[in-house]
Amino acid sequence: MIMSTVVIDSLLPHHSELLIQFQIREMRKIVDEIIVVTNTPRELLPYVPAETRVITDFFQSKGPLGGLHAGLSLSRTEVAWVIESDNLAPSTCMASRLIKSLLKLDVDAVLPTINGVLKPFEGVYRTSVKAHLTDFLKQEEACASSFLENINTSSVVIKPDRLFLK
Repeated sequence: MIMSTVVIDSLLPHHSELLIQFQIREMRKIVDEIIVVTNTPRELLPYVPAETRVITDFFQSKGPLGGLHAGLSLSRTEVAWVIESDNLAPSTCMASRLIKSLLKLDVDAVLPTINGVLKPFEGVYRTSVKAHLTDFLKQEEACASSFLENINTSSVVIKPDRLFLK
């Protein structure tokens, strides 16, 4: 089973719908569960399907790592596809490639590198890293790069023109 976590901060318009609605529709094509992590759940509830779980951070003021932790902690699956709130085009093709790599390499996370930039909040994670992330977030200086140095990760170079090819 695959789970998807969407970290979202606002209701942005995206063509003829809201960005959150577009993201959920796209991600639903390959995932079994959608979890939206937000600090303003009441704002989102009217705009997401009833089966979408809307939750808040357990660790406040920890930024995207706090959202990642909340989503992984409440996931009912073993693998999570994570996207950032401003992702205008979640790629199921890219996610499928990352998931295959995760299972093949037996690592904790597989993250895309796009245009030479590692994207820690656009990848796939095993939900088992939540225990390590819990301990990590209890530290005062918790940043994504330090967290990633302490788990077994791999990256896959993704060419932007190949994001949507099957």
